[in-house]
Amino acid sequence: MGLGGPELWTYRILQEPGLSTELQRLANPLSLGGIDAVDFQPCQLHEFRTQDRKCIEHWQMPSGGTWVFTAIFDGQYIWSALGLNLEVYIGHAGHATVEHASRTLPSMIKQALESLIRSFRGHGFSAAVSGILSDCITRFDHSITTDFTRMFPGGPAGLQGMSSTQIRHLFQDRMSGPGPQNLTAVTRCLQGSTVIVTLTDPSKLNLWIANLGDSQAVLGSRTLAGDWSAAFVSAPHDGNNPSEVLRIQNQHPGEPECMEDNRVVGFLGPTRSLGDTWLKLSSIFSQRVLLNFRREWNVQRPETYVARVKSPPYVSSVPDVHHIPLPRGFPGQQRDFFLLSCSDGLADLYGGLTRQDMIHRWVTVVGRTIESRTRGNLALSLLRNGLGGDDVCLVSQKLTVEMEEKWMDDVTIIVQRL
Repeated sequence: MGLGGPELWTYRILQEPGLSTELQRLANPLSLGGIDAVDFQPCQLHEFRTQDRKCIEHWQMPSGGTWVFTAIFDGQYIWSALGLNLEVYIGHAGHATVEHASRTLPSMIKQALESLIRSFRGHGFSAAVSGILSDCITRFDHSITTDFTRMFPGGPAGLQGMSSTQIRHLFQDRMSGPGPQNLTAVTRCLQGSTVIVTLTDPSKLNLWIANLGDSQAVLGSRTLAGDWSAAFVSAPHDGNNPSEVLRIQNQHPGEPECMEDNRVVGFLGPTRSLGDTWLKLSSIFSQRVLLNFRREWNVQRPETYVARVKSPPYVSSVPDVHHIPLPRGFPGQQRDFFLLSCSDGLADLYGGLTRQDMIHRWVTVVGRTIESRTRGNLALSLLRNGLGGDDVCLVSQKLTVEMEEKWMDDVTIIVQRL
C-alpha cells in the first residue's frame, strides 16, 4: 500500500465486471446537466466516512440565463500510519465546519449574484462577480469567528477576567438552553474546511474560480489540431507552495515554528481555510476554552500547537479568485473546453509525478473518454485511472484491502463540459 512498516494486509482480487460495479458503488457517480462527479472513500467504517462535500447547482437568474455553480469542500482527517505510531496526515479533523459550509455558502453566493445581476449597470461586471465570490467566502468565515467570540463580549481581556466556572457554565447543558448553540460554535472553530468554487455564465464564455485551500482546478482545452492541453486555473494554498510559505513567514518574523514540516505551526496543511479559527484568534481562546473540548477537536497533543500561536492570524480566509474568458474561435473552428476541480485526494493517487505531468495525465484521460464512443462518467474514468486503470490487482487492492483504519484520503472530482 506504500505506507511503510512491516504490516501485511489481505485484499481480494475482483474480476470484471464485478470490479467496475464495486467501484461505481463506492464512488457514487453523478451526471447532472453536462457535469460528471464522484466522491470516493473506500473505507466504509462510519468514523472514517468521507469529509468531502460537493455541490452542483444550476441557477436561473433574473436575466433569463442559467448560471452553473459547483463547489468542493474538503474537511480533512487526522489519521496515522498503522503500526508506526506516527501521524502522517493532519487536517481539519471533523465534519462540523465542512457540513456548515456546504449547506450555507452556496446560497450566500447565489443571493449575492442575483442581487448583482438585478442592480448592475455599466462596465466591470466580471470584476464585480469576482468581488462577490471573495466577499461571500470571507464573510462566511468571519461568521464562524463571530458566533464564537460573541460569547466573550470583552474579547481576550474579557475572557481573561472570567473564572473557569463562568466559562464552563456557557456549555454546561449540552442539550438545552444556550449550551448546544455554544457547543456548535466552538466545534466549527476547532475544525475547518477548504473550498473551491466554480461559476460559469449562461454564454459559457466566462468562468470564475475561487479557491481557499489545497483543492485544485484545471482547465482542459482541445486545440484546433485536436490535441488536449492542460492548465492550472488555481494555486494550492499549502506548505508546498513557496509563495504561501514566504507569506506566512513574512507575517510572523522571529517565529521559526510558524511553518514547520510544511505545515502551519506544524499542524495544518492548508495555509488558507474556512474555520480552523483557533489559528486566527489570540491563543487565550484556545488555552481557556478550546482545550476543554478535546473530543470535538480530535487532536493529539493540542497544547503543543496552541503554544506556537503568538501573533495570529496564521491561516487566511481570503481566497484567490480568477476570471477566465473562454475563447471559442471562429464558426466551425470552435475550441472545446472542460473544467476539472478536485479535492487534494486525487493528487495523492498520482504521487511521483510533477504537478504539470500530473494535470497533463488528468486532461489526457478525460479527453480520451470524451472522444471515445462509449463515453461514460468523466470523473469516474479519471478516478479509475488514478486507482490503477486496467491493473485489476492495483484497483482491487485499494477497494478491498482489509484494514481497521482509513488507508487513503477522500477523493472528490467534478468535471464540467464547457
